[in-house]
Amino acid sequence: MSLVLETRNIHAGYGDVTVVRDLNLSVASGEIVALLGRNGAGKTTALLTLAGALRPLSGDLDFLGAPDRSSLAARARRGLGLMTDDRSIFFGLTVRENLRLARGSDDVMSLFPELERLLDRPAGLLSGGEQQMLGLASVLAREPKLLLIDELSFGLAPRIVQRLMTAVRQAADRGTAVILVEQFARLALDVADRAYVLVNGRVSDEGTTDELRANIAELEGKYLGVD
Repeated sequence: MSLVLETRNIHAGYGDVTVVRDLNLSVASGEIVALLGRNGAGKTTALLTLAGALRPLSGDLDFLGAPDRSSLAARARRGLGLMTDDRSIFFGLTVRENLRLARGSDDVMSLFPELERLLDRPAGLLSGGEQQMLGLASVLAREPKLLLIDELSFGLAPRIVQRLMTAVRQAADRGTAVILVEQFARLALDVADRAYVLVNGRVSDEGTTDELRANIAELEGKYLGVD
């Protein structure tokens, strides 16, 4: 597996306010890396910085094997996909129009066949689970080299979350590198290969999912939300 993204001592935040400090992480093709932590730990700030939506305050970031300080739009053209916690869809457009804008592979419909009957329905009228399926389908249709996802499970029924996580795992198995931000550790560790735990903007723990799962009760008690 080749490294798709790597950071070295990244500090990130807003203006003069530093939220994330000394962030060192990496993700390779075909790998899912979870970024875990409570609300307010700095997970979304870290993800937006990795995406190029926020410029690092200091530190270095390599994307696709080369130093990169470009914008989100530039990275998207080179194979980055970003799914934010607001579904990443156009609510005023139909399901069909959202998928058409993705301009990607038609095979993505096979991941969520229930969207077929909803193709002409405005995305804003879908249920939360259907909207999340549409958002993920739209991102996966572009076959990204790197996929960044923020709180995929938020507010959804366990059955829907399982469908979404399975689709993410399938994308990784086809070679996509994935960074998955998640508050609930057990959900993420079921699908990820490795994980980092963020506490007050710093990585407090990292390891394989097996290593972190062995200490899950302690991690949840100290640092994480409980599913």
